[in-house]
Amino acid sequence: MNVTPITAAKAPFDLATEVLWQHRWDSRVEALRITIGTLVNDYGISEATAEVASIQAFADLDSVNESSRIDVDATTSHVVIFRDDSGRPVMLTARDLNRMIKQARDAGMAQVVDADTRRPIVLEH
Repeated sequence: MNVTPITAAKAPFDLATEVLWQHRWDSRVEALRITIGTLVNDYGISEATAEVASIQAFADLDSVNESSRIDVDATTSHVVIFRDDSGRPVMLTARDLNRMIKQARDAGMAQVVDADTRRPIVLEH
């Protein structure tokens, strides 16, 4: 007989969503720093998994009322297809994104969450 324990482990994404919700009024950098740290230190999740889960959970919470979206079916490793509010595709190549990140760095808007590892990079606005 298979029995699922009542205290079944939650997925990293679900844990990240819960922690981020508690820190939703903090800056992006601070909210992600706390969330990644909590997943790594309190739940034993690897840093790489904690980063991705936290970034994905942040994006979901940040985009709740957005009608624009990233078209994951059309996106490849070299282009992100962003659908604006009217559904029009906007092309963002890897080169475009690198240029945007450099501009954000130059403007002081690109910040790292963890000063030691220098990752992930977050755009504050």
